[in-house]
Amino acid sequence: MADHTDHRATQEQLNERDILVITHQAYVNATQTLKATRDGKWQRVINWRGGMRLLTIIDEALCNAIEESQVTADNLSQAIGYIPHDLRTTYTTEVAALESLHQVMRHHLGISADSGGGARMAWDQGECPIGSVDLSALRAAMSKLPYDRLIGKADENDRRCMATRIDQTLAAAEAVLDRWAYFTLKGKLPTLNSSALLVPLDAPGPVVLDATAREDFIYELMGDRAVIIPTPPGVRDYSSVTLHVARITGIGKGTMVERAKTRFPRLIEDLTKRLTPDRSVFFCVHKAVEHELPDAGELPFANTVKAHWGAVDGSNEYANCDVAVIFGLPYRDRATFPNNVFFALQGPQGDDWLDQPTWKGQVNLREHMIRRQVSASVIQAINRIRCRHVTDDRGGCPPADVFIALPSGDQGDDILAAIRREMPGLQVVDWPFEPDGPKVHRRVAGTPHERLLTFMDNRAPGRTSMTAVARELGLKQDAKKDLQKNLRNENHRTTLALKALGVTYLSTGRGGKSELVKEAA
Repeated sequence: MADHTDHRATQEQLNERDILVITHQAYVNATQTLKATRDGKWQRVINWRGGMRLLTIIDEALCNAIEESQVTADNLSQAIGYIPHDLRTTYTTEVAALESLHQVMRHHLGISADSGGGARMAWDQGECPIGSVDLSALRAAMSKLPYDRLIGKADENDRRCMATRIDQTLAAAEAVLDRWAYFTLKGKLPTLNSSALLVPLDAPGPVVLDATAREDFIYELMGDRAVIIPTPPGVRDYSSVTLHVARITGIGKGTMVERAKTRFPRLIEDLTKRLTPDRSVFFCVHKAVEHELPDAGELPFANTVKAHWGAVDGSNEYANCDVAVIFGLPYRDRATFPNNVFFALQGPQGDDWLDQPTWKGQVNLREHMIRRQVSASVIQAINRIRCRHVTDDRGGCPPADVFIALPSGDQGDDILAAIRREMPGLQVVDWPFEPDGPKVHRRVAGTPHERLLTFMDNRAPGRTSMTAVARELGLKQDAKKDLQKNLRNENHRTTLALKALGVTYLSTGRGGKSELVKEAA
């Protein structure tokens, strides 16, 4: 019996089936929402007429199984300010809870200013004293507000974008009100943060199929509730895979975005010299710079595909590629990510722990957790290509090359050691690549197509001026005009492809403002 968005099964039908196959998102949906309604959804998943199901197979790494909720003071203030008088009188309890939450943030901001910063629990360990509040009715009513007219406009897309942003704020506030939270500054921005494990520890007979379990710190935080089954020796042999390692500085998202215009042309020039034209290359980069990779037609390889962090784990789309290029590492927010993961599994710890986090004698726990998370993500990305295939009884795989830029020092050493641990027999060689040398001119073949689609696909809903598009894609004036000419043609392949992404081209006439408008989902 299938149960999904397009074919809903009844409770009676599900109750008769002893085997349930469920998507990750449906599973997550059953574990979210308020405590008051969560139990009913969860019981529907784990029970049938014979009682509790005995086995839960999770075919996915748990590195993305932590739900992180963050409310900023500015966003919460904006959301409260948009609540009209009639909704305030209808939803007095909900509005009062939101205003109390905002007062908590202002209170802790004052303490932070006096004490010199630092994270602290928003309230005593345990539940929020304001109380759990179901905001679903208020959120539904707010989603219908004419936000565009409230700010003096008449634009349906602006209305949807603002409605989405306000609803996301209210959803995060609901999660924070429903459980513990801690206060911290994100830069200078006051925030309240909370988290939860999306796969409940009381799932019946959970078995996680995760090849990176040994590297992922999340299982260690589960303590005796998790048992990692060791991989038997000799089942995999990666001696036909060569890992080319460059040691560079600044490979987090911020520096990669800042230096993308010079780094990516140098990367392509270097790979062009090292790889033959018959190779099939998979690029894994940060989402914010994915559009810096040239269109496939601009690269001298038989096939090129690309993806960004967060859209890689578990995918089989790149399994036929014989080259992987990992350029930029997926560091998570050091101020919140370690806290969120630790608290989701070990429970809230208090202000002393936030000042000096420790666990089982581990020194510099936050840094250790970040390194383990990066290592697990990198190993997942490398094994998207054909080295995942087993070709003989020794666990061998087809020949492949992997190019990766790692940080210098012990941080890079730790990540490299983790890769070698999980890929026995791997051949490691130096990659003498310098990303920040003399500028290399990008070879551009006509107006961009794939890069534009990637750029807009990764953009948040809203308006993007053609000036910004030209700047991001490195278009000169003539190329920009050619692109605009194509976009004015409703039947051009680029226009049609953008339309499929919910993106339309708008121009106010000769010499007027031109922009791409992306609709909210």
